[in-house]
Amino acid sequence: MSESEIAKTREPSQCGESGKKLLLVDGHALIHRAFHALPEMLTTSSGEAVNAVFGFASMLLKALADVRPAYVAVTFDRSAPTFRHEALSTYKAQRPPLPPVMRSQFERIRELVHAFNFPVYELDGFEADDLLGTLARQATAQGLQTIILTGDMDTLQLVDDCVRVMVAKRGISEVTVYDRAAVRARYGIEPAQLPDFKGLVGDPSDNIPGVPGIGEKTASRLIATYGSLEGVLEHLAELKPKEQKALSAAREQALQSKYLATIVRDAPVQLDLAACDIARFNREKTLALFRTLEFHSLVDRLPGLGGTSGTTGTGDQAQASGQAVAPGSPQPEHVSREQSAGVQAEATSEEMETAPLGLVPILEPPPPPTQLNKPGAVSAPTKQASSTPEPPDVPVAQIREHAQVEQLALFELPAQGEAEVRHLRLPAIGESLPLLETVSEKTTSTLLITSEEALTVLVHSLRQAGAFAFDVETSSEDQWRAELVGLAFSMAPGEAYYIPVGHQRTLDAEEPPAQLPLPLVLERLRPVLEDEQIGKYMHNAKYDLVVMARYGVRIRGLTFDTLLAAYLLDPGRRGLGLKEQVFQRLGYVMTPIAQLIGSGSKAISMAQVPVARAADYAGADADMTLRLVEPLRRDLQRHGLWKLFERIEMPLVNVLVQMELHGVALDADFLRDFGERLNEQIRVLEQKIYDSVGHRFNINSTRQLAEVLFGELKLPVGRKTRTGYSVSAEVIEGLKGLHPVVDALLEYRQLTKLKSTYVDGLLALMDPVSGRVHTSFNQAVTSSGRLSSSNPNLQNIPVRTDLGRQIRRAFIADPSYVLLTADYSQIELRILARITGEKRLIEAFQRGEDIHTITASSLFHVPVEQVTPEQRRLAKTVVYAILYGQSAFGLAQVTGMSNAQASEFIRRYHETFPEVRRYVDATLNQAYKQGYVNTLFGRKRFLPDLRTLSGPERQALEREAINMPIQGTNADVIKIAMIRIHHAFEEKGLKARMILQVHDELVFEVPVEELETTRRLVRTIMEDIPEITEKVPLRVETKVGRNWYEAAPAD
Repeated sequence: MSESEIAKTREPSQCGESGKKLLLVDGHALIHRAFHALPEMLTTSSGEAVNAVFGFASMLLKALADVRPAYVAVTFDRSAPTFRHEALSTYKAQRPPLPPVMRSQFERIRELVHAFNFPVYELDGFEADDLLGTLARQATAQGLQTIILTGDMDTLQLVDDCVRVMVAKRGISEVTVYDRAAVRARYGIEPAQLPDFKGLVGDPSDNIPGVPGIGEKTASRLIATYGSLEGVLEHLAELKPKEQKALSAAREQALQSKYLATIVRDAPVQLDLAACDIARFNREKTLALFRTLEFHSLVDRLPGLGGTSGTTGTGDQAQASGQAVAPGSPQPEHVSREQSAGVQAEATSEEMETAPLGLVPILEPPPPPTQLNKPGAVSAPTKQASSTPEPPDVPVAQIREHAQVEQLALFELPAQGEAEVRHLRLPAIGESLPLLETVSEKTTSTLLITSEEALTVLVHSLRQAGAFAFDVETSSEDQWRAELVGLAFSMAPGEAYYIPVGHQRTLDAEEPPAQLPLPLVLERLRPVLEDEQIGKYMHNAKYDLVVMARYGVRIRGLTFDTLLAAYLLDPGRRGLGLKEQVFQRLGYVMTPIAQLIGSGSKAISMAQVPVARAADYAGADADMTLRLVEPLRRDLQRHGLWKLFERIEMPLVNVLVQMELHGVALDADFLRDFGERLNEQIRVLEQKIYDSVGHRFNINSTRQLAEVLFGELKLPVGRKTRTGYSVSAEVIEGLKGLHPVVDALLEYRQLTKLKSTYVDGLLALMDPVSGRVHTSFNQAVTSSGRLSSSNPNLQNIPVRTDLGRQIRRAFIADPSYVLLTADYSQIELRILARITGEKRLIEAFQRGEDIHTITASSLFHVPVEQVTPEQRRLAKTVVYAILYGQSAFGLAQVTGMSNAQASEFIRRYHETFPEVRRYVDATLNQAYKQGYVNTLFGRKRFLPDLRTLSGPERQALEREAINMPIQGTNADVIKIAMIRIHHAFEEKGLKARMILQVHDELVFEVPVEELETTRRLVRTIMEDIPEITEKVPLRVETKVGRNWYEAAPAD
């Protein structure tokens, strides 16, 4: 709100000498404004949508600061019909249903109002506007000035000498204050005449018809001339023929429209100033809710008043009678959200900091082989001597006066301390276009670098800073096709620099300003970017590192990746993007990329975005990345995750970058031939399916297939979906043996998936020049810490059938190279033995015995030498079922045995290995009491919802809690091995390269002459993880071959 707007709310009025003000909040109108102003992606770490809640709280806090009211009350609409619905059945009937994500936040907002300790007014049969009008009239009678905070214009008719209306316009921070003069300026009539005005023009948002053919200008003129709608109707003869005709035809409709648009001023409610007193604001309760909702950025904006004793009830009787819900009123069960899922039962920070209650101790991760990823302390980068030429005599000064900001801040920034970092006085970006509907506070000053002189100064400043945030803007999300568009840097909060290098003509045919040649920019920046002693802070660094490597720049000194830090703190969360993290931790709503380039088929390239807008966007990305480092570092340390981050996750980034850059060679000829063979088999199966049902149909059509199976063949139907009966793989599997078409259909699906996903998919992703495919390894996706891969997903290459395994033939080595695979043997069971200390397991592994045969002997009560292959297979299934937290019912489903048999097998297993049972119980106890489980190396999976869920959802989380310490430790072990192997290859100057990581297996491409050296080195490193091997040996099986499928044992 501008100073003039704020002044309007504080001007003296004719409403008594006290000068006290009442702030009335139009609850539902404000919710709608908040929801549509902020992106739906704004969620808490548990995934709860909070964009409307955050916007509502932010607008309310801003109003409290601007208005400084003595009293506050909130009104809400109720779902019951009002007198207006009785008068017009189509009243508001055209409104679409509320989006579920919006509706889900209503109770949270009520909880927020309850925490603030503000009374709520709502009444069946009346709208919130009627209560606002009534309360405002009563406030005037008691000598108060009233300010109505709303998100629409409906209440402007209430404006008079004692009532003003604050309307949230764009976003959540820009408001317009309407007094009498402002209403006259807007409509040309008095506020009290607005119902007459709506009687003529109607209100489409409420489905109020008005008079067809009468527009706003005509309505304003007529009302200003004749005083009211009735006055206009009395003087029809004086109007223009067209106006006469329209009003004569819709006379009754106009009067009814005025009636519907008129706010009631005498609803049966009573203003209770004692309940509305701002002094009853409950700061402690509000702080508690803000912590739950993770509204950290709003805490400093809370009023510095109020106590802890007040409680706001929402008594049904008070609401039904129209009374205020006063503090101290009885609170009905349905509003007691603190005792419900509305407030997550999270473990406290104190609990998080204590030693884990389970059997899994937290060991310190081993340091990486080198300190290449540690150029200096994160919070205090050291300055380095400059090898870059001294900059020319360019004046150096603070740059805040050059602010060109388009990222949205939700609160005023605290004053920045004077930084010692050298700043540039360079030509700032010219006047930029608005990116968001609302710009409340300027947060990032971005300078454009377009001259060699400016570039030289920037390079010098980056070196002097010792550490900086870095971000690249490219033309594509595909790192293999992306072209550099610009580079952004930030060395101090609020300040950023942008170097455009690839901008093109915009859609409006606007030519970009002069840009420095890309080769020149990269050569000038190379010494700084490749200096491992200068720290780099990045978000999703791997993407930027791959892109820069493709341009010949190998970035070194990566110190902090904010994406990986956020991932470690909440590995179960999907929203780890920079925008989400900045909102959650800093309270800023950043510009979505879609506002620059659009989305879907109409999206443009970043290269086509005007330079000024791209600079603001990229500068804010770099600036906010820099600002995130310190709060994320503190949280990592507080949760005991810093060493894991510093010693495993950060060093692994460069390993994965090199693996992605190398890629893996494909045998394209084999894939094409294999694809043709699959096509022939698919055609045979198609005909077999047609013959089985007696006619042709589209096998790939869900609707047609369901009609054939369940309509024509009368097979038992599975579950029903929105579009009909399901024909999922699970449903079809359940039909085996009931009709010949089923087996053919299952095989058909298997082969078509093999053809489309792997044969066609791999050929489409293969680089046509190099003949290699470059998968992307995802380091921040799985909740256990395991790596995954995409484009293509090499984790899911089929292995269960020989036909599926044939796909591995396509992965080959370059000429004079071979593929070496190294696969951990039963690593999860070995980790289970290490963690539980189960003697029988440990002894079996130490003696090199087959653990599944030992288990089968115990389960079936037979000597080891008499265990059959089927018994061993079943024992293996039982072991992994327990490892993955499966119940007796789940085991029975997998094996086909009865529930009783499955339960008995699980009992026997725990009887044989009692420490495993103790591990399961202790892990679940830790998960419930401390809210997390952990790996041996300190990786944590936080489970805040475990105590609030029930049924299948709780059981799924319990299974995850049991398995995560095992699977997560497995992931840690493989990552440690990968880091050490990568370093060993570089240290020894080997040409061997690590190219794939799939489950427990690493794949290498090795020169023939280095094979034996590499094989021994890899095996030694992988088997030497002291944190495991001090109790249980690790075993690695190596294989060698020209392709992955033919790799044969090499031990």
